[in-house]
Amino acid sequence: MNVRLRTSSREGMPFRARANTGLLGAAALIVAESMFFLGVLSAWYYLQVISLGNWPPAALRPRTFTLPLINTAIILVSTLALFWGERGIAAGNKRRLTIGVAVAAATGLLFMAMQTVEFSGLGFRATGSAYGSMFFALLVFHLLRVFVGVAWMAVVLIRSLMGQFDQKRRTVVQACAMYWYFITVIWLIVFAVLYLL
Repeated sequence: MNVRLRTSSREGMPFRARANTGLLGAAALIVAESMFFLGVLSAWYYLQVISLGNWPPAALRPRTFTLPLINTAIILVSTLALFWGERGIAAGNKRRLTIGVAVAAATGLLFMAMQTVEFSGLGFRATGSAYGSMFFALLVFHLLRVFVGVAWMAVVLIRSLMGQFDQKRRTVVQACAMYWYFITVIWLIVFAVLYLL
């Protein structure tokens, strides 16, 4: 897609800029995943409405908020680390990018491990009720997104260690950061829906 921005004063020829297809692709992925998430969230609220006030069933309420609160702190630290690294490469600091992405990926892995521990201690299964099914669906689909985000950060980390990014060549870093910010926002919504509301 070419867009006319301005005319070169020297030659009178139009200056054309190409749209950043990498960032457009990441934005399209985020929009598609948002629609999927909205579908699952709509199913959650539909089941809540038709349950006539018995949502969640008293026997199936999560027993503790400790692990989800810890996970919230972990994903926020991860997001801040990635933001710090991404801003670093925007300023030309390759080392800062490497450190930021490494910390973000490591805390993303920690988030996944903590989420797995939480699954084992919930006290109910996905197959036992509509509530259990939807609870697990929201958590598992989010966990899959986290896996994709951590894998993406691993690629960025490897490429960063190889010196492939600089101030001008950082689209992959920006796209990865956009996706991770999206994952963080989705987690905050999932946390609020499952544990606070």
